[in-house]
Amino acid sequence: MPVPVHPAAVVLAGGEGRRFGGDKIIALVDGKTSLERVVEAAWAAGASPILVAARDGERCRRYMGITGLDLICLDDPPGTCGGPGAALLAAAEAAMEYSLDRLVVVPGDSPWLEPRVVEALDAALGLAEAAAILHGDGFLESLLQAHRGEALAAKLCPLRGLCGLRGELRASDPLRLARSLALIGSGEAAASATSYAHINTREALRTRAPKNPLGEGIHILPPWRPRPRPGVPVAWLCGELAREQRYYEDLGIRHLARQAGRDRQLICGEAAGPGT
Repeated sequence: MPVPVHPAAVVLAGGEGRRFGGDKIIALVDGKTSLERVVEAAWAAGASPILVAARDGERCRRYMGITGLDLICLDDPPGTCGGPGAALLAAAEAAMEYSLDRLVVVPGDSPWLEPRVVEALDAALGLAEAAAILHGDGFLESLLQAHRGEALAAKLCPLRGLCGLRGELRASDPLRLARSLALIGSGEAAASATSYAHINTREALRTRAPKNPLGEGIHILPPWRPRPRPGVPVAWLCGELAREQRYYEDLGIRHLARQAGRDRQLICGEAAGPGT
């Protein structure tokens, strides 16, 4: 069977926009909605089909009318928990339902996203089963990631397990579960840091200022790295989380080290300081 030429794109559009004071996905940016601009960036990068993960079908169909495109609408799967990573369950289900070979997940509130970022994430799937953007301060652009479809679909059960374990999903969870992970320096994938700016507030829409400095290089994290695994004895899991936290601290990936530390604190009652 030939390898599909194009990746799918999943646009995350389920945020409530509380800080923005309304639906930020349809906020106008230089005459177009943020959603339109993000979809256009994905199309320009060759992504097809385009899927939109929203909280309900009606809202997603409204987005279809705005873009004028025949988008595939994804509702949040029934019984999901909350948290910023909840919509990624919809992406994992889509990977399985539509037999997607590769998919790039993009936030709908990043209206200045450059197509080359989508292209870089997709290209990195030739090196690892998942890919993400890493900033110069050790933090990820966590809602912007790429996955091999079969590998993401296989994470459905572990993601639901994490959801039940702590009552929420984080955007970094599919990345921490990946057997191999490519981290692309944000400066390698975009000409301008503004490409990563989000419109979480109306002030952010005005300033177009990114939160993080650009990163350099490409880091490939190998299959043997520690990973969170629900459904195992707590003592064993706590040991794994400590090793995971230390692993990311040694690499300077502060974002994932902090996530492992939060899990140690929540699940193990341990201080979220350096791994032991």
